[in-house]
Amino acid sequence: MTPDLADHVRAQGARLLFACRVGEAVEGTVAAPNRPAPPGVRFVYVRPAAWYLTLAERADTLEGPGEDGWGWDLRKVLRLLLRSNPMVWSWLASPDVLYDPVGLGDDLRRLADEGYSRRALGHALWGEARKALTAFLDRGEAMTATKSLKAARALLALRWLEAGGGLPPLALSVLLNQDATPADVRAEIEALRAAPTDRHPALYRWINAELDTAADRCAALPEGAPDPAAADALYRAHVLPENDAQAAAAGAARHPQASTLASGGDPSP
Repeated sequence: MTPDLADHVRAQGARLLFACRVGEAVEGTVAAPNRPAPPGVRFVYVRPAAWYLTLAERADTLEGPGEDGWGWDLRKVLRLLLRSNPMVWSWLASPDVLYDPVGLGDDLRRLADEGYSRRALGHALWGEARKALTAFLDRGEAMTATKSLKAARALLALRWLEAGGGLPPLALSVLLNQDATPADVRAEIEALRAAPTDRHPALYRWINAELDTAADRCAALPEGAPDPAAADALYRAHVLPENDAQAAAAGAARHPQASTLASGGDPSP
């Protein structure tokens, strides 16, 4: 899909910088025997410098060529990153990167990891878990195994933040590999993902217990913000024409697969 996406973005007068897949298939939060929905594609693009030299408000979103594909202008991504936006982080945390020819993903991750507000991200994860838990209960319906997995993923990501390491990964399988996961909860999560299971009492109790204390725990997480000067420098490096050749050369050295992707070749080894 990447060559088609790059051509599609180019046809809109922009340049593709980064693309990844997101969704439940990437997160690993679908209970058996359900099949995950096809992953969505999210991307970052940049326009020529002259595009930005206007007083008019201009669109900062592009639709992709697929049914669930869309992207944001680099300027919008950086502005949201400075506000510790949780959706931007989900793109950067995706383990399924499709396209990153000049290492923009690495640069954005570094900028985020050094300054993202753990408190803001923690509150977003808490909200995600609450939404998963109550979406069905508020309508008088039974809690589903998939919704339990989604809530568990968000709450384990919150625990990851509390542990004081880097920003949390996206995949549930990675988040499970931490001390915050009780053995019986881990066993039920793995069982739900492997085969149809009617009940998961340990997981359900753990989710409710985590939600009971999440507000106070989120409030205790450190604040923060990425460096605006570093974000400005990164933005200029990709927008100003004189930097295009340097960015492309540096990216080719760090990511030799980029030239294969851009030319429509198969990036697989």
